[in-house]
Amino acid sequence: IWGIALVEELQGKFAEALAKYNQVLEIQVKALGHDHVDVAATCINMGVVLRAQGDYAGALENYQKGLEIQLKTYGHDHVDVAKSIWGIALVERAQGKFAE
Repeated sequence: IWGIALVEELQGKFAEALAKYNQVLEIQVKALGHDHVDVAATCINMGVVLRAQGDYAGALENYQKGLEIQLKTYGHDHVDVAKSIWGIALVERAQGKFAE
């Protein structure tokens, strides 16, 4: 399902991708728990889709969930943490929050 969601995201089929990412997230949480890095990755992918749709509040919420899990797992000095912070910065830039 995750692969199909990614393809739909790349095709610009954001509503379909988001629905599939939600399915993936539900399965991951049941199988792996709320604090698994795969859950973080899915949250971040959902943030990317929501940002593309202009849902900045939803995008920030998902990026922050993913980042929180990554920080618990990896600490501050990991490339995935940096990518998540970058995603949050892109959302804030789109909102005109340049100081943040």
